[in-house]
Amino acid sequence: MIVLYLGRPKYQFGYLPIRNLTMRILILAYSYSPALTPRAFRWTAVAEWMASEGHDVEVVCAKSNGLSGFQVIKGVQIHRVGGGFRNTLKAWMNLEQVVKPKPNKAMVKQALSKRSSSLVRKLYSFTLKNVMWPDFAAFWYFSAFRKSKELIKNKPYDAIISVSIPFTGHLVGLSLNKRYMIPWLVDIGDPFYFMTETPVNNHKFFGKLNFYSEERVLEKADVISVTTKQTRLEYYKHFPYLDANKISVIPPLFVTPDLQKGSKQLFTGQRKLKLVYAGTLYSRIRSPAVLLKFFASLLDEPIGEKAELHFFGEINDCASCFQEYAHLIGEKIFLHGLVMRDDALQAMKEAEILINLGNQTGYQLPSKVIEYVMLGKPVLNISPLPLDNSENLFEGINSILSVTEDSLSRDLEAYAEVRNFIEAPPPVSPDVIARFSEIHGLQKIGQNYIELLEEKISREPVLKNLAI
Repeated sequence: MIVLYLGRPKYQFGYLPIRNLTMRILILAYSYSPALTPRAFRWTAVAEWMASEGHDVEVVCAKSNGLSGFQVIKGVQIHRVGGGFRNTLKAWMNLEQVVKPKPNKAMVKQALSKRSSSLVRKLYSFTLKNVMWPDFAAFWYFSAFRKSKELIKNKPYDAIISVSIPFTGHLVGLSLNKRYMIPWLVDIGDPFYFMTETPVNNHKFFGKLNFYSEERVLEKADVISVTTKQTRLEYYKHFPYLDANKISVIPPLFVTPDLQKGSKQLFTGQRKLKLVYAGTLYSRIRSPAVLLKFFASLLDEPIGEKAELHFFGEINDCASCFQEYAHLIGEKIFLHGLVMRDDALQAMKEAEILINLGNQTGYQLPSKVIEYVMLGKPVLNISPLPLDNSENLFEGINSILSVTEDSLSRDLEAYAEVRNFIEAPPPVSPDVIARFSEIHGLQKIGQNYIELLEEKISREPVLKNLAI
């Protein structure tokens, strides 16, 4: 009896893994391009990079209006399934309307009114959000699981990667792991069980189920990736019995934007001092209240005559923060809403100062922070905590000024320091950009994922017995 290997040459004699060979990878990511979410940006770039490296990559994601159920884009085979219920909800609640980069005053006031009084939004918050589990993508589970089973029957995958948010993707991965035992990497954008500041479901009712389900995912996963060391520590705090080497840190990704020098400018007007914030606002973890109060005071200074404050992204439940400054909307404060990523990057590129609002949750890092640094712009970092992830990241960079919300609100010296920084910000060092590029570039981040799959996931050799 002679045993012959008839699969791809993945193993040397003795079944030791050979490095840097191609793999068949199935990615479960609810959000994928053209969705305007941080995880869609990250995993679209990573999946396309993996395909460019010769890996066989397929993605199961949610349907997108106007796009085919199956596409091949830059070598990635994309299967768009389900998500119809979510798309209908978004349309009803105007959750993801992309607006022009320069809205007028009437448009902004109308948007504020809709966000503060939408009957549909309130009905969703008090009914469906309280009874749906695990999150808004609950119904996507069934179509994603069916499509994944269909794909697995036709192709022996070497690995499955599930992506959150939403957490539903990990439940699809858990079911597939139980059924097929395919090596499984769990990539976590935001925590599920202990992320109570911006809950995705009714934590009072589903708290124990949230804990049990995330515990099962963490236990069954072959390897887990998070974006910060603090998040990793937080997971071990809540799940101390996990293998100490199971959770790895793969930092935030920066994909170099294709912004040409001749690109159309978003801002008009001469001698304006443009302060730009790009990201999503949440009243409980990332509120603009202190920033708005500071900016209103800045308008009384000589510098205020040319200062403008621009917000790009959803304001969610922070509409009330802007009501006090309604007279400045469209004149000094501009709410652009959700825009295409290239428009947001162009706005950052044209800004004089970029604003970062740190998270109330110290273990999280806003995804745009890396983009701020890589674009070579001075950054004003306003944090609700004495030391948050953003400040850790910015430590030692003189073109970034970090200040706490409390000191900016109460300390005249801190106020003066911030004002002076805005008037005359120091230049960004090329060495800083080079260092960040090495850590957060697509090549490095993509290779980090491949190394996790190669080093930490044990793959059984595909053998077949043949009598000769």
